[in-house]
Order: sequence, then structure tokens, then C-alpha cells
Amino acid sequence: MSDELQQQILEFVQKRTAKGKGLNSVRDVAKALSDASRKDIRVAVTALIDAEELKYWSSGSTTYLTLPDYEPGSGEEAE
Repeated sequence: MSDELQQQILEFVQKRTAKGKGLNSVRDVAKALSDASRKDIRVAVTALIDAEELKYWSSGSTTYLTLPDYEPGSGEEAE
């Protein structure tokens, strides 16, 4: 289930980034994948971060998930 969940999370972030919403919270992911537990989502996100398929970005008060090549505020979309 973990590999499948990781793939779902990665696809979710990629689709949102393509739509111009490159910053995603774990809460956004949990809402979209409501059939998975929040704990399973956090474990899968951590595995994706460790594999460098996603990265954390912090605004100072909130932590978001982004694709590794996405830079918030650059006006560019991730490839």
C-alpha cells in the first residue's frame, strides 16, 4: 500500500503544480486522499522526501510540499 500511496501523493502534487498551485500542505493531500489515514500519508510523504521526489518548503509559519524543481514566487512552473 505504501508504494501505491506514494504514487497517489506524487501524482496529486504534480497535478496541482501543473494547475499553478505548487504549494501543497499535508492537509491538502489528506483531503484529496480521504481513504488513507493521516499517519499513512505522513509516512509516505517522508519516504518521498527521503527519495528526493518531493521537498519541504516553509513560509516561516506554514510548511508545504513541493516538487524538487519548483521555486515559489519565481513565476515558473515545475517541469
